Amino acid sequence: MTHPLRGRTMLETGAVADDRRPALIAAALQSLAREYFDLVDVPVVPMPGGVGIHEPSRSFVWLDEQPERLLGAAIALHLRKHSDRLDIVVPDQHREQAPVVARRMRQWNIDSDVYLLDGRSLTGVDPRSAETEAECAFEIDEFRSIISEAGAEVVIEHGVLTGEVAGLEVCRVIFEDDWKLRVGVGSQDREAFQMLHGDAPALDSLVRVVEFVQTYRHPAADPHPLNRLSAERWMRATVLSSADSPLANRVAMSGVLPRGSMSDAAPAFISAQLNGEHVLVACTTGTDLGAIVDAADHAEWSAHGETVTEILVAIDGRNRLPVLNEMAQRSRRPMRIVSQAEL
Repeated sequence: MTHPLRGRTMLETGAVADDRRPALIAAALQSLAREYFDLVDVPVVPMPGGVGIHEPSRSFVWLDEQPERLLGAAIALHLRKHSDRLDIVVPDQHREQAPVVARRMRQWNIDSDVYLLDGRSLTGVDPRSAETEAECAFEIDEFRSIISEAGAEVVIEHGVLTGEVAGLEVCRVIFEDDWKLRVGVGSQDREAFQMLHGDAPALDSLVRVVEFVQTYRHPAADPHPLNRLSAERWMRATVLSSADSPLANRVAMSGVLPRGSMSDAAPAFISAQLNGEHVLVACTTGTDLGAIVDAADHAEWSAHGETVTEILVAIDGRNRLPVLNEMAQRSRRPMRIVSQAEL
């Protein structure tokens, strides 16, 4: 598209040490605001992973880390500041994510533009459709059989096959000269397990890990690191196994974007029927504002066999931030914040 800001110039930030970068991007954002929007001497408000300027005429936000998810925080701040529009800057280091940010921004009833800081110029960004989910590059039957026999749940997301216990990953199929099932909770635990046990039979090893994890992965268990990990996926596992849920035809779904590490916040999704309508459930902690934009993006994904009529963002009732309802009201597709108990 031809954009009115294309071709203007500004100070190039370049690569700097982490401790200097917040101050540098704040100065750069002020320069942009003055150059393009005639906003002079406006204060810059820091936010985790970026900075923003909030005036009655606009919110102008620089997303410096995971922009496709930090967009949730930018939307929340824009709504709290009651500005007329929200404009987003994505630095060149996140060039590949910029079209994803543009797509996600269009899913909200908010006047907005997304710009890429391309060298010394701002250019408008066109949205890019979400990609289809990759399939596994190996035969899954043998691995599926071992995981199921050990008592774990088989999970396939974006071509990655794992086994979970109450939403916690306990094994993964990885490539090491050939495709192999490695046991452990996360990559470091898998490496340690391999060093200690070598090529012990995968089934025997996985059975022991599953049994150990099960002792801590239930509501009445004593506090333990194993019941603090992957809270969103544990919620999903609980909803999927509930005998009295109002949701019918519940099926776990991958996220639109491939999952990061186990420590990364990310909602866990369920496709279901509610009162005869197709709904999307996003299980999250309630403090992860990125989950709201993840959910809106997911509802538009071609992976759904039928149109999503409503998005249900499910959270632990203790973490129900007021801004979540404000965000839900601005979603182009009907969205509702619910507690886990309602599912």
